[in-house]
Amino acid sequence: MKLRELLSELDFPSIGQAIDNFKFFANPKQPASGQAGIPAPVSKPANPTPVAKPAAPAEPAPFDPATSKNILINVAKKMGIVAVNDLAQLLGNVQIETGNWVAATENFMYTDPDRIHRVFTTNFPTVQSAVPYVGNQVALANKAYAGKNGNGDEASGDGWRYRGRGFLHITGKANYAKVGAGVHPENPNIYVTNPELLSSNPVESAKASVWYFTHVVGKGKSAKQVAQAVTGNTVMKQKERGQAADAVRQQLVKTPPKKGRKPA
Repeated sequence: MKLRELLSELDFPSIGQAIDNFKFFANPKQPASGQAGIPAPVSKPANPTPVAKPAAPAEPAPFDPATSKNILINVAKKMGIVAVNDLAQLLGNVQIETGNWVAATENFMYTDPDRIHRVFTTNFPTVQSAVPYVGNQVALANKAYAGKNGNGDEASGDGWRYRGRGFLHITGKANYAKVGAGVHPENPNIYVTNPELLSSNPVESAKASVWYFTHVVGKGKSAKQVAQAVTGNTVMKQKERGQAADAVRQQLVKTPPKKGRKPA
């Protein structure tokens, strides 16, 4: 049968459809376009819309946690954290929060969108949604913490303003308000109005961190319980926190010298 006769007997909606089906007869392994069983064309996801890259608002330089460690220990003891386990848990968690006594503010300079997605899944449900925020620390903080812990929406700037600060990296407007009211009942909005105090003033940071540990985390808790309270039940780096606390505990509990013998 000639091609003209074949086409006249078949009911195709268009010449293009006829040509496609003719290709099918020539190569039966490839179903004709529009036939059942043909997967729909997969379109590549569109490139994410670029996000504005705002400059970080000017604020005082953060203090050095390493050189301020004794300030934290002295404030902790004055505020009632004297049990070895509690002091070890506090210092161990501070070590992890500050990146081994290095950073008094939370680092938002992420370079991997997958990491952003895994850490801040709620506000970044897909890896693709995190791509525009890579290397964009202020915008990332505002998006990641939008609507959390008393923060406003992304446009409010609360995510960056109330990012993790101080020894325990206290996070969120609600926590800044709670800790401020606890440490300074005469001026309860002190940290909400001046959030940089928690990252630039080691004494204020120590008072805030110890108050938070005492009233939110709680004394006499296990390593897991402390990690859950500090990180908001996400238990991030639980193993590392426990190991850090154990190391501090060993330093605090040293075998006293025997009577009649001088310390080595």
